[in-house]
Amino acid sequence: MATAIAACAGRAHASSRAAALTALLVLAASFAPAPPGSCEEPAQVDSLLARAERALDAGDADLAEGLFEDVLSISKGEHRAEHGLAVVGLVRDDFEAVIEHARKAIKRDKKNSEYHMTLARGYGMKAMEGGLASAFYAGKYKGECELAIECDPRNIDAHMGVLQFYVMAPGFLGGGLDKAEETVATIAALDPFAGHQAWAFVARQSDDLEGAEAAYLTAARIDTLDPEGWQPLGMFYIEVSRYEDAIAVAERVLRLDPDEPGAVYQLAKAHLLLGDDLRAAEAGFLRYIESDGRPRRPSLASAHWRLGMVYEKGGDRVSARREWERALGLEPEHEEAAADLDTLRAEHPELW
Repeated sequence: MATAIAACAGRAHASSRAAALTALLVLAASFAPAPPGSCEEPAQVDSLLARAERALDAGDADLAEGLFEDVLSISKGEHRAEHGLAVVGLVRDDFEAVIEHARKAIKRDKKNSEYHMTLARGYGMKAMEGGLASAFYAGKYKGECELAIECDPRNIDAHMGVLQFYVMAPGFLGGGLDKAEETVATIAALDPFAGHQAWAFVARQSDDLEGAEAAYLTAARIDTLDPEGWQPLGMFYIEVSRYEDAIAVAERVLRLDPDEPGAVYQLAKAHLLLGDDLRAAEAGFLRYIESDGRPRRPSLASAHWRLGMVYEKGGDRVSARREWERALGLEPEHEEAAADLDTLRAEHPELW
C-alpha cells in the first residue's frame, strides 16, 4: 500500500511540475514579441495600408510612399503596397515607378482590374514621351486596358482607355472612329453619364466643338446637383478660350460644393486667362495651394506657376520669381515655370 501511495504521489508531483512549467511557458510567451507571420502581422499591415491611403487622399505622396515601404518590410510581396507605390508614381508622373510596381502587384494578383489599369496608365505616360518606342507602349497601354476589362467588364475607366486609343492612334496601329463609336455605345450601355462624356471626347478630338459642348451639357443635366457633372464642361470652355462661360460653370460648381478644389483652380485660371480680375485669380490660386484634406490635380507646382503668372501680369516681378522658384522646388522638371523664370532672368537681371 505504501508503495502504491508513493507511486501515486510521484505521479501527482510530476503532474504538478508539468503544470507549473506549462504556466511559466505561457506567461513568458505573453511577454515575447509576436513571431513573423503571427496574427498580429495582418492587422499591422492593414493599419499601415489604411494610413497610406489616407496620406494619398490628402496629397502627401512622400508619407504614403514611406508607409507602403514599411508594409513591404513587414510583408514582402504585399501586392496592395506594390500597387500603392505605383499610384505614388502616377502622382509624381514617374512612369518608370508606375510600371515597375504595377507589374509586381499584378504578378501576385493577376485578376485585379484596377492593377491592370494602373499599369496601362504607366504605359500611356511612356507612350506620350514620343520617339520610336511610342507605338510599342501605346499598344501595351491598349492591351492592359483590355485585360482590365476581362477582369471586370464594367470597368468604365478601362473602356475609356480603349476609346482613347481608338480615337488617337492612327489606322495602321489599330485606331479608327468606327471602333471608337462601338466602344462609346458599350460605355453608354454601362453608364449613361459616362457615355455622354465619351461622345464629348470623340467630338472634341474630331474638332466638332458644338457636338462636344452638347454632349457635356447633356451629361451635366443628368444630375444638375452633382458638381462632378459640370467640371468637364468648365474645362472644355477653358480649352476653347470661352473664359466667361468657364467662370459661370466654376461658380455653379462652387455653389454646389464650396470646397471643390478643381473648381477653385478652374475659376482662378479662367480669371487669369481672361485678365478681368487678377485679385480673384490670386485669391483662388492661394486658396488652392493652402487647402488640404483633398487630393489636388493640377499639382501644387502648377498652382504656384499660375500664381506667378498672376503676379507677372500685375507687374510684381519679385513675387512672380518667388512663385516660379517654388514651383521648380516642388517639381524640378516643370517646363513652363523654368521657361518663365529664364525669360524673367534675361529681361530683368537686376532681380538676381
